[in-house]
Amino acid sequence: MDTEKLWLNSFSWERVENLNQSFCQQQNTTFQTNGKSHAAAREIWQKAVAQQLSLHEALDICRRCFEMAPFTFNNGNTFSTIGKGLVDDWIKTLPAVEGQIVRNTVGHYVAGMIGKKELLQVLRHFETSWNSYVVARQSMSIPIALTSVPQPQQQAQNS
Repeated sequence: MDTEKLWLNSFSWERVENLNQSFCQQQNTTFQTNGKSHAAAREIWQKAVAQQLSLHEALDICRRCFEMAPFTFNNGNTFSTIGKGLVDDWIKTLPAVEGQIVRNTVGHYVAGMIGKKELLQVLRHFETSWNSYVVARQSMSIPIALTSVPQPQQQAQNS
């Protein structure tokens, strides 16, 4: 969990906006940004994209941007989807129920439904699995990536 990497590097702000637009389109709502909070969230996000972060720090960035409400609609869906995408490859190595626990916890943390204490408690519970996953990925020289966060076009086609 303390593995520092460019967690958000493959998720530009443009991709964040495209994901939000996709959610808006699926729900027949208009994509709109919230002026100053949009600019501030974009600045925070763009700085974070270039930084080596731990998983906790990357999830904190997702939550912070969610709380800033840069979009009129679907801030929770947008940033929770990104947060859950950060752990999706790891979740695939867990039994289904345990994977669902981690996924829900991450999504609920990013959307402000649970606090940092609860997030860390759940992640600590699965830390041995995480460490095994990281070692296996390193020995195979496969980067940990956001492979499962849907592209906006894929979501529109799947709905």
